[in-house]
Amino acid sequence: MNVLVVGGGGTIGSTVAYTIVVQHPAATVTLADPQTEVTDGHAIDLRHSQCHVAHAAGRPSFDTESAGTVTAIDPSAEPGLEPVDRADVIVVAASTARPPDSFQRGGRLSILEQNLEIAAEVGDWVGDAEPTPTIVAANPSDRITHRLWEESGWPRRCFIGYSLSETARIADELARRFDVPPGDVYCPILGEHGEHMVPVFSQTTVAGEPIDLAPAEREAILDYVRDVPYDVIAKRGGNESSRWVTSRGIAAIVSRLVGGGTDEPVCLSTPLAGEYGLEDVSVSVPVLLDSHGVAEIVDWELAPVEREGLERAADAVRDSLE
Repeated sequence: MNVLVVGGGGTIGSTVAYTIVVQHPAATVTLADPQTEVTDGHAIDLRHSQCHVAHAAGRPSFDTESAGTVTAIDPSAEPGLEPVDRADVIVVAASTARPPDSFQRGGRLSILEQNLEIAAEVGDWVGDAEPTPTIVAANPSDRITHRLWEESGWPRRCFIGYSLSETARIADELARRFDVPPGDVYCPILGEHGEHMVPVFSQTTVAGEPIDLAPAEREAILDYVRDVPYDVIAKRGGNESSRWVTSRGIAAIVSRLVGGGTDEPVCLSTPLAGEYGLEDVSVSVPVLLDSHGVAEIVDWELAPVEREGLERAADAVRDSLE
C-alpha cells in the first residue's frame, strides 16, 4: 500500500498517516507539505512507530517483519510527479490555518477561498500524472472536491469527498437513544458536509428494524450531528478538531480502495453529472467503490423531503463556488 498525504504536516494529514501505519504497518506513506521541518518531524516519528517490529512486544502486531517507510517531501520545491505516480491512493488534507470564526457552527466556509486556491495548486500538480483515487479531507470538502476535479482534468470517479464522520456521529446518537451498539445502527447521510446534510431516515434501521421518529426527534438528532464537531473544538481547541473520527474514517476508505472496493454503498461526495437530477456539483450520494475510486453512483428511492434536502444541499454548494 502506497499512500500520498497532501498536507501531511497538518493535524488531519498527520493523524491520517498515523492511523494508516497503525492499521497497515507495511504501508509506504509520503507526507507532502511545505511545512518542511514539521513534516520531517512527523515522518521521523511515524517511521520509528513502524520499527516496533524489532521487538517481541511489537512484532505480533505486524503482518510482516518488514516495516513500511514514511518520507516527507516539499511539493513547493518541484518534487515532480513521481510521488503521485507511485501512490495507490491520495489523501488531500492541505488547508489554510483555521481562524477563530471557523470554530463556530457553519465555520467551514470561512476558509473556502484560501482552500480553493490550495486545491487549484494541488490539482495543477497532480494533473499530469496517472489518475489516482483521491480522498478529499480539506474543508469545505464538497467544494474542494469539485475544484480539485476541475483543475486536475482527471475522471470524476477519482474524487471522493470525505463525509463519513456524520454517519459515525449519527450512529452514536441513535445507539444511545435506542440503547444498542453502534454497529446495529444504519442511517446514511447525503448532501453537504456541513449545514445541509440529509439523514436518510426513510432507510434508517436499528437492529435491522425500521424506526419511526417524530419530526421533533429527527430535528434534534440532526442538530446534534451539526453541533457536535464544534462542541469538540470548544472542549479541545481549534488546532485539534475532530481528528480521530475523521482519520479513522479516511483510513477505512483507503483500506477499501486498496482492497478492491465495497460491496455495499457508502455515502461520499463526488462530482455529479445528472445523477439525482444534479449537474456540475459535488455532494454526498450513495456510491460503490473499487480500486479506481467511485465504481458506481447508486440510485436510491428517496422520500420527497430527502430529495428536496439533497437539492438544497447541491444549490448551497454550487452557489458558493460561483
